[in-house]
Formats: sequence, C-alpha cells, structure tokens
Amino acid sequence: MRLDPEIEDLFPTVPLLAVIPREQWHVSSLGGLTNRSYRLQGGGCDLVLRWPGESASRYLDRAAESGNADAVAKLGLAPAVLAADTRRGWYIAEFETGARALSGDDFRNLATFAEVVALLGTLHCSDIRFPFQQGLFQAIDLYLDLAPTPLMIDLRRQLDPAQTALRRNPGPRVPCHIDPNPANFLRRCDGSLCLIDWEFAAMEEPLWDLAAIALEAALDEAAERAVIEPRIGARQWPRFELYKTALLLVAASWCEMERAAGNAAADLVHLRDDRIRRLQARLVDPRYGIWLAEA
Repeated sequence: MRLDPEIEDLFPTVPLLAVIPREQWHVSSLGGLTNRSYRLQGGGCDLVLRWPGESASRYLDRAAESGNADAVAKLGLAPAVLAADTRRGWYIAEFETGARALSGDDFRNLATFAEVVALLGTLHCSDIRFPFQQGLFQAIDLYLDLAPTPLMIDLRRQLDPAQTALRRNPGPRVPCHIDPNPANFLRRCDGSLCLIDWEFAAMEEPLWDLAAIALEAALDEAAERAVIEPRIGARQWPRFELYKTALLLVAASWCEMERAAGNAAADLVHLRDDRIRRLQARLVDPRYGIWLAEA
C-alpha cells in the first residue's frame, strides 16, 4: 500500500523506519473517524503510525498528542511511543500485536466495565499534567462556532441550567483521556487493558471520563452505581448525571462539526442522531430537576 507523498517521506527520513527498505514494509490502513492510522510491518517490526486528520487540526493541539501518549505509556497504560514529530503532529508507537479493541457489548459486561473504571482511576490519580485544559461547555461552544445549526443552538440553550449548576462545586482537574470510547481500549494478549488515541487528553474533572464510559455502556442505574459510586461518592452522583447529559451534546455537536468540515464517515450521522435522541430524553426526565438542584 502506497501512501500520500508526505507520509511516504517518513520511510527514508525517520531512523526507525529507514533501517528497513521501503519495499519490505507492509502497510495497512487501520481507519479512524478523524485521523489516519496505519499498521507498518517489516523486518520483524510491528508499528502503528498515527497521522493527523486535517479537520481535527482546527480544534486540537496536534503538537501535544505524542507527548500525552508518551507520558501515559510510562504508566504502562498505553503503547510506547517510538518516534514523533510534534510540529506535524504524527507519531509512531508499538502495535499491540494480537490485541483486540473493546466494543459496546464489552462495556456492558460488569467485570470489564469495572476494569475500564480502574484503568481510568490509575490515570486520574497519576501525576501527569497534560498541557491542555478542557471544559464541557467550552467544547460545545467551540464545535457550535464551527458548525452552528438551529437544533444544536437550541439544545445548547436548554443546557444553560446545567452549566450554571456545574459551576457551583467544581472538582479538582486531573489527567483525563476525554474520549474513552470502547474502540480506544485494547485487550492485550496477556489479558491487560491499554488505552490509545490521546489527541483529546486534557486536565478535567474525572467525572468526564467516567460519565463518557457510562454513556457507552448504558447499564441500568443499579449496576452503574455499583461500579462508579465507590469512586466518586454518593454526593457527586447528581453532578455525574449532569456530566452525562452535557456530554451528549459534546458528542452531537462534534459530529455535526466534523460533517460540516467534509468528513463523510457514515458513523457520524448515527452517532449524532443517537446522542440528540438521548439528550432530549434526559432533558424531560423528572430527575433532571433534582440533578440541577443537588449538583
């Protein structure tokens, strides 16, 4: 497989790759909604190249991603970074040979869900300091600025009370992944989990990551509480529910913004519509007023 000329230029210029002739490298695409990821196999090496997508460069600091991934790799939570160019935003890491990505069904398994929570807890309790700070409504407003639509703007207005409630008792900012969807968790051959794709990583309340995985798992409340509440405490539950509510619009507005930028991935429409439907349901949920009052 031949790649764009700019990517092909890495083979003779990056020492890690240049020691093996280009014709001996087998390249296969690993896909991705915004980035381009490639598996590079040759000379006994098995690597993954993360190449930044153009649309995401409008709202992400590409220079930070490889540093984020490298810092987390030192904790044993991510594959080791072997080469990187912070200016252009690409990096090469070890490919987790034999690993498989988790799915939504895996997240609905309580034992696996608890493993995911524990991995994120290790990250949240670490002394890593990502250079970027995130915010729920900061993200939403950024995406809406890039792709305003009447529906998204109306949903943003309906979330004003949630924004006010969440401003009352902010928690400490800790290192967070920000995009912990099932496909970003890999089950290694030895049974352990690792986490990939650190482009969104930022300092945020741990509730962001925990609410995001809860939305993906869609467990019943009793099962969700059994795993999450020991991590955050019962008093944080209303705030946790508001994070889940706001994250639905973070995802929907991101999808809309990516589509406006020309990203034709079919999954974006399905994800956007699902998140809008779930958000609208939560906004009329009788418990929403309680979450607002008690957050």
